[in-house]
Amino acid sequence: MTKLIWYITRLHRLLALVIGAQFLIWTVSGLFFTLKPIEQVRGTHLRADMTLDPTSIPAGLAPPVGLPGAPILSADLKRLGDGYVWEVTDASGTRLHDTVTGAARASLAEADIRAAATAHWVGRGRLETVAFVDAAPAETGRAGQPLWRAEFTGQDTATFWIDPQTADVVAVRTPWWRTFDLLWGLHIMDWTSRETFTTWWMKLFGFGAVTLSLAGIWLLVDRARKGRLFR
Repeated sequence: MTKLIWYITRLHRLLALVIGAQFLIWTVSGLFFTLKPIEQVRGTHLRADMTLDPTSIPAGLAPPVGLPGAPILSADLKRLGDGYVWEVTDASGTRLHDTVTGAARASLAEADIRAAATAHWVGRGRLETVAFVDAAPAETGRAGQPLWRAEFTGQDTATFWIDPQTADVVAVRTPWWRTFDLLWGLHIMDWTSRETFTTWWMKLFGFGAVTLSLAGIWLLVDRARKGRLFR
């Protein structure tokens, strides 16, 4: 039994040395995750509710014209800045149509993106810059795709990533979200995509953590049995 305890003690110390740093990361990141509601981390509180009030829709809007022969999947009225547009989707994609002429809008200009970003923003700050990005980063959820980047500064700081075809805000990213995302990657031990928590590293360290705990319990019971629990 004495030799077995010697081996368990050495195993416990070795695992504590190897897994200790990851234990600290799990603890610190887990504490960070509890500091703010997930809605605030995602910037939900910085985005306006763009649901249309039927009573506020002006009369006499022109219907979409020049539609292709493909079946229409959806046609919705939406806000764009201070005005309205039709968002028409078919098998070939989504286009915006003017509500004055009904014609399809060829493309959205920077002024349209600025108007859309400002209309969606309810944070404490102002729109600082708007820039077109040919290949969006991974944080947008649309890595490699073209998107507009709108930067807000002030008491609230955030980045709005905006679809160039529909002017929809596809992602809101704040400094808090980026820290959360970094710690999440460390927490689940997926340091690149930060999405997979079933990596072999996670399984290996998880197994090691369980073994460390069991070894510690074994040693605790052994000390208690020998009357040396608090000595």
